[in-house]
Amino acid sequence: MKRTLLVATALLAGSAAYAQQALGPASGITSPEIHPDHTVTFRYRAPKAVTVQLQGDFLPGRVDMKEGRDGMWTYTTEPLTGELYSYSFIVDGVRTMDPNNIYQNRDIATWTNIFTLSAEQGDKGWYYEVHDVPHGTVSHVWYDSPALGMKRRLTVYTPAGYEDNPKAKYPVLYLLHGSGGDEDAWSDLGRTVQIMDNLIAEGKAQPMLVVMPNGVYFNSAAPGAAVNMFQPTMANSRSDSTAEIEESFPDIIKFIEKRYRVKKDGYSRAVAGLSMGGRQSSRLSRRYPGTFGYVGQFSGVAVPNGDNDAELAAQFAAKPKLFWIGVGKDDGVKRNSLILKDYCDAHGYPCEYYESDGGHIWRNWRVYLTIFAQKLFK
Repeated sequence: MKRTLLVATALLAGSAAYAQQALGPASGITSPEIHPDHTVTFRYRAPKAVTVQLQGDFLPGRVDMKEGRDGMWTYTTEPLTGELYSYSFIVDGVRTMDPNNIYQNRDIATWTNIFTLSAEQGDKGWYYEVHDVPHGTVSHVWYDSPALGMKRRLTVYTPAGYEDNPKAKYPVLYLLHGSGGDEDAWSDLGRTVQIMDNLIAEGKAQPMLVVMPNGVYFNSAAPGAAVNMFQPTMANSRSDSTAEIEESFPDIIKFIEKRYRVKKDGYSRAVAGLSMGGRQSSRLSRRYPGTFGYVGQFSGVAVPNGDNDAELAAQFAAKPKLFWIGVGKDDGVKRNSLILKDYCDAHGYPCEYYESDGGHIWRNWRVYLTIFAQKLFK
């Protein structure tokens, strides 16, 4: 018994020592370092490495880093504009994270380091950063979906002041992700919380709830949040499924309008999404005319095909206040966006079309959310 106790004590002591080491101080290496002229220096210590490269969405491709004293590899960029940037290192041909940067996010199954840079107040990077403004609350909540036969998880943003004013009711933006995404995509990759906090604080957007569902009908939640863990993939919803997001979406609205203090008329609801979520927002707004007074389609639309002309006519007969399409000029789905825009123009349906630079990327979708949110509920 005594020997067993001594062994157990030693194991606990070893575990405590390991925990203390894991919680030790940082390395003292600053990477990335953002300079006053908006250049950025990256550092990686690898004394035994033969090559170290940097890749990021601010570079045309991989660039070689320069080795200095004590195996410290460095690279400094040209001045960058305000934006959220992602990057990683390639060490002797193997992709690795920056061990000196705790900021990272997950896009489907890939982790990447990130940093934000703001060249001036009000640029894109500024809206993606945390500022000294009133902050909203982010919650992960579970709801029952009879249409899908499962419990499912939502990410819900409530604006600053929601908890302090029990009589106030708010409009709702339902915000949908793309293929391979989940209910964490818009809050992590889309910087929804920071964008909404900053816009609302400036008076550029109305205080609103933002509800971010999991739009892949066969997944109940993001990896690690459901009962069974899984490896996320680019799996898409199937158009032939009887349990598509369009059929199950009333379960989400019912839950939100029962649990939260929200307005329940169509002009107090908006729906928007990116890529797959853009097509879903198209279909939802057609299937339930009058349910959403504001519709946003970011790099994804449901194209008119003759069979859905009546749905489109019913949708615009309900007089939505905003029907908004955003797409990049180099996006592969731009053609479909133009087909819908031209169809709306030909039939006299009011439609706003916004075309940005770039392609099918989060850098565009964050911009679209920033623009779209300022147009809602006014």
